[in-house]
Amino acid sequence: MGTQKFHNLIEVLDKEINAYTELKELFEEKREILKKAKSDDLGVLDNKILALNNKIKELNNTRKNIGTEITGKECNMSEFIEFAEQNAPDFVKQLEDRKVKICKLIPEITLLNQQNVELLKHGIIITNKMLDTIIDAFSPQGSYYNETGKTDTRDMDMWTISEEI
Repeated sequence: MGTQKFHNLIEVLDKEINAYTELKELFEEKREILKKAKSDDLGVLDNKILALNNKIKELNNTRKNIGTEITGKECNMSEFIEFAEQNAPDFVKQLEDRKVKICKLIPEITLLNQQNVELLKHGIIITNKMLDTIIDAFSPQGSYYNETGKTDTRDMDMWTISEEI
């Protein structure tokens, strides 16, 4: 079995790990932006996340292609390790180390993403409540009659008090 293919596989795995680490950092940054409600920065950050996501997809496809070249089929990390145990034992430790790193990063990224989704949902609820308050405060009110039969337009500033004379 050619060792160059295993070197290529490990190189791609390292690039994937770096991309996942960068994605985790971007999600942490997004969480902070959502907490501070800085919507202007959010669009730029989302574009970075989308670009990185595309890079990760390309790396996944490259890893799958290399895996197919090595084993003859698409493999997950455990299958790569099993194959290396039988055909290239020198690479088993390196593959196991990368598997541990990936297995640690994925749940952290998933948790950050879930937190960001919840922060977005909460932000939408708060925004809707603020809009309802603004609309209610500035929408024209109908005319009302008080007990003496006078028209009370209730068209007053929110910051003044009117008295009936």
